[in-house]
Amino acid sequence: MANKPEEFPIFTPLDKETIRNMLLKISNYLHNVSDIIQIDHRKVDIAMDIMYEIIERIEKRRVYFHIYYDGCKMGELNEGSLMCFWILKLSPFHYNGISNNILNAKIALCLFMNMLHYHTQKEKIKLNITETIVNDIYYGFRFRDLSKEAIMILAESLIN
Repeated sequence: MANKPEEFPIFTPLDKETIRNMLLKISNYLHNVSDIIQIDHRKVDIAMDIMYEIIERIEKRRVYFHIYYDGCKMGELNEGSLMCFWILKLSPFHYNGISNNILNAKIALCLFMNMLHYHTQKEKIKLNITETIVNDIYYGFRFRDLSKEAIMILAESLIN
């Protein structure tokens, strides 16, 4: 087993398949973003270099889970939470007439809620959420300094 930094391989650039799969997953989580935040999704500018960085950071975290949790795979909730975290931090989405902070917080919230709904439907479990909770999450996304781990535990705590 490796336990010294020089024993681990260097993280290499991602292959096109991994990037395409993650972009598709993000797109699927945001399938209804136009309806939710009432904008024309075709007019949203996406900084693809930032999206690549988001995907790369998620994949690095996947490696982290593998190394530090004895081969454990990063779950769907953690992956979706990381997507939200990096959207909030790096603001890859832009739209004329809406501040980047508001737009990216709304997009992250849409992704977060859709990820939770998808997960609970797939696992046939109950989602414990109210409109007040959604508003509180949005407020937290806009104004609080939430860590990756805080968003991960928030996702887990909303599932019954």
